[in-house]
Amino acid sequence: MQKTDGQQAQNAHRKVRASTTLNRKYVKRPTKKSDGMVSIKKSPKISHFNYSSVKAAIKQQNSTKTNMEQPVPHPLQTTANTKMQARTKATANQIATSQPSAKELKDQAIKKALAAAESSDPQQQSAHIKNKRVNKMHFSFGRVMLALACTTAAVFAIVYFVNLNMPDISLRVAAMQTGINASYPGYVPRGYNITSITSEEGIIVLDFACSDPVGSFTLIEEKSSWDSNALLSNYVQPEWKDSYTVVREQGVTIYINGSNAAWVNGGITYKINTNSGTLTNKQIRSIAVSL
Repeated sequence: MQKTDGQQAQNAHRKVRASTTLNRKYVKRPTKKSDGMVSIKKSPKISHFNYSSVKAAIKQQNSTKTNMEQPVPHPLQTTANTKMQARTKATANQIATSQPSAKELKDQAIKKALAAAESSDPQQQSAHIKNKRVNKMHFSFGRVMLALACTTAAVFAIVYFVNLNMPDISLRVAAMQTGINASYPGYVPRGYNITSITSEEGIIVLDFACSDPVGSFTLIEEKSSWDSNALLSNYVQPEWKDSYTVVREQGVTIYINGSNAAWVNGGITYKINTNSGTLTNKQIRSIAVSL
């Protein structure tokens, strides 16, 4: 039978292909493995994994450690331990002796009870209260006397201070009334005390007196425009004539006639008139310099 043209063309285009089938003669079919644990038996030839042998080795090692010699402590360590034990024992004994025993505590309680019973006696209580009142009265009286003494001392101090500063206070009042810049002498001869301070218009008069020896003098402070030359021509020469001496002390010219004197300083004319007794030149110079 003749092939058609189509079959011939199909056969002409076909090619030889390699076989994809395995040759079971040389390759075995794989078997399916079941899931699970695989048990492996221990070989009797393996001995180092034997538990009994390991246990025996540990036991032998422990026995070897037990048979080893115990360490000998150092002598210094032994001495230190002995001293520490003795100190601990001494401290314990001291604490034990410091604490009172039961008998001592009992005796103390009995003594306290007896003392309380004795103090509960009405007579003793009244005497105790009376003593307290007496002591309180003495204490109050002492406080009153102390306060009185302090007050008296304060009053005397105030009086002394006032008396000490009274001349200066009186002089300040007189200076305010007269308009003079008057001043109290910083030096007063020993034994002389101020007796009075009087003021007039432009003049202040200070009187001093002494009881032993008896004497007195007057210090006059007068506001003036004179200088030393004007004082000499207007007062010294008309009053004392030629009976005077001239002394210069710290820039101040002082005219002295016996126990009397006159000088000018700071726009104020100062005069000393001796009523009784005498003043030396040194005392007059000291008074003039102190003003």
